[in-house]
Amino acid sequence: MSPRRSRQRGASMIEVLIAMVIAAFGLLGLAALQARSMSMQVDSEARRVASALVAQLHERVSANQEGYGRALDTRYTRTMNPGDVVPIPVCANPDACNAQTEVPEVQLAHWLNEVGRQLPGAAVTMGATIAGSAVSMTVTVGWLEPNARAVAADGACDGIAVARTDARYRCITANFFPG
Repeated sequence: MSPRRSRQRGASMIEVLIAMVIAAFGLLGLAALQARSMSMQVDSEARRVASALVAQLHERVSANQEGYGRALDTRYTRTMNPGDVVPIPVCANPDACNAQTEVPEVQLAHWLNEVGRQLPGAAVTMGATIAGSAVSMTVTVGWLEPNARAVAADGACDGIAVARTDARYRCITANFFPG
């Protein structure tokens, strides 16, 4: 008699189970990667919006250099905390606001409200920086980044009071010359 040889055909149940476990871990890894990617996309969108808002303010200041330049010393030292709504000032003559005093005030109030509307937990500080005869405007815009890990405070948020107690705040600071 010749010895019988059995040839294994197909896969055993254990091999199929191991393959399914490996595939499941791979799919879980891909799902986690996708979730993290979406989180980073939301964070980068907030940074883009903050940059665009600061650029918008710079354009307004550049368009009315005389009006912003004259009042920079005290009038534009502002702080907006999360949830604040800034009242829009009324011009003395509703048909024609004074370009040097009233227009910058109205524009600034609209801009601050727009920051509050577009960024979660928005906070703003702004003020004049005087170096000799040069006067510049320093603006810090902060927002709550809900997906951030509260590891350490953002160094750009020094002027934002709420960022001192919540390390999930992210900020952008700009310094520009009105005139």
